[in-house]
Parts: sequence; C-alpha cells; structure tokens
Amino acid sequence: MARDWLGVLLSVALIALVYLLPPDTSLSLVQQAGVLRVCVPTRYPPLVTGNPDAPGIDVEIVHAVARRLGVRVQLNPSSAMGLDWNPRQWRLTRAQCQLIAGGVVDTETTRSFLDVSPSYLETGWALVARETPASFAGLTVGVYAGVPGLDRVALSRFLRGQGATVAVVSSAAELERGLLAGRFAAAVTEALIARQMAYDMGWTAVWLPEPMPRYGIALGLWRGDTTLKRAVVRALEDVERSGELADILRRYELAPIGEFCADCGAAI
Repeated sequence: MARDWLGVLLSVALIALVYLLPPDTSLSLVQQAGVLRVCVPTRYPPLVTGNPDAPGIDVEIVHAVARRLGVRVQLNPSSAMGLDWNPRQWRLTRAQCQLIAGGVVDTETTRSFLDVSPSYLETGWALVARETPASFAGLTVGVYAGVPGLDRVALSRFLRGQGATVAVVSSAAELERGLLAGRFAAAVTEALIARQMAYDMGWTAVWLPEPMPRYGIALGLWRGDTTLKRAVVRALEDVERSGELADILRRYELAPIGEFCADCGAAI
C-alpha cells in the first residue's frame, strides 16, 4: 500500500514540475520577428551552392518551410560547418540561427547535440565509375570526404581492407578531373555529390556495400524548441505531400543510385 501511495505522489510531483517549466516560445518568437534564421555552410553543392538562380536543395527546402510558417528566411553562412563531422565543433549558437541546414546528417553524434527533423534525403559513401568494378583490389580510388557527418576513418579502413590504394583530394572538381584523366579507377564521395557527378559525366553511381552505413539528411533544431520543431515537421510534410520536394530534387539533376554488385561488377 505504501508503495502505491509513493507512486501516486511521484506522479503528481512530476506533473506539477511540468506545469512549472517555462513555456516554449520558439515558434512564437519566429512568427513575431517574421524571420527564420538558418545556418548553412558557405558552400556545399548540391545542398548549398551560393548560386542565386539555383541556391541548393536545402536552401530551397528551408524557403518552402518558411513560406508555410508565414515568415521569410535569413541565411547565415558558416565556414565552420564544413570543417568537422561533429556538430559541436561548428560553433553555432541560438543567436545565429533557429534552424540548421546544408548537410545535417542524422546520426547518434548529431542527436547528442541537436534535435532533427524527419529526413528527406539519404546519404552515405557512394562510388562513381564508368563501370562499377567487381572489387577494389589493386585499384587507385580517389576520395573526397564532402559532408562532414560521415565517418572518414571507417571509409579509409574499408577501402584499404579491400585492397585499394586511397588518394584523398580536396574538392569534388579535383575528384572529377582525376577520374577523367584516368588517375583514379573509381571515386568515392558523399552520395549526393556522387549522384550529381555521375549525372554530369554520364557515369554510374552506386552505394558502397556493407558495412558502410547510410544516413538521413535532415534539418537541425535546438533541443527544447518543441513548438518550432512541430511546425517545421508539419511544413516539411506538406512540402513533400504537395510535390514541391520532388520538383526541387528534379531541378538538381541527381543521377539514380544503385547497389554495389560484387558478383557482376555493375549497378543493379
């Protein structure tokens, strides 16, 4: 009996504490200001391009979300977003932004620091080649790390474990030049970059096989901004339901991506 009463008292105390918490004003503050501040990398195509005519997938998505919230977008570019895979190292603050876009990868590390929206794209390590090799043994593979949320150490271990020689480059353009010049038999980079490169070159893009994982790309929000997150999630759902998301993706000319086929040496 005493235990039952103790349980009731604890439940009442927890409910009382909830009512004593300060109200979440994250959405109302955005609506009152009429502005949604969004931190993005300075450049990370195809998510953020810096081109006003085609500003990038994530930039167009946050504008579509903001329209549904009845506010305008203020982009705050941050060069630190591309320097490290851990969002804690991006040195972002609430004063800079209420939303984070342009390569937020939905991982345990990200969720330890940020809240995230449902994902609307998939990323991971992908391979680009004229013809997908049956194996990596003896091949020189160019690697451009791209989005900082992916595990570069695990990628290096995987490729070297498969017998490949890894050549790290500093840009997608350098990766493409190496492929065309024949310096690399294949290239590995983040999946969206790989799909855009494959489209431009008329080559093939495939996912790296297991154990290389895949992740969702999402929008990042500060923990505790519950009302803003709910509104953003509803807006994203409407962007997808209305067909606007498909229209945005279509404008950025991403090649289809297949599965790596070790037995047949081709995409399936």
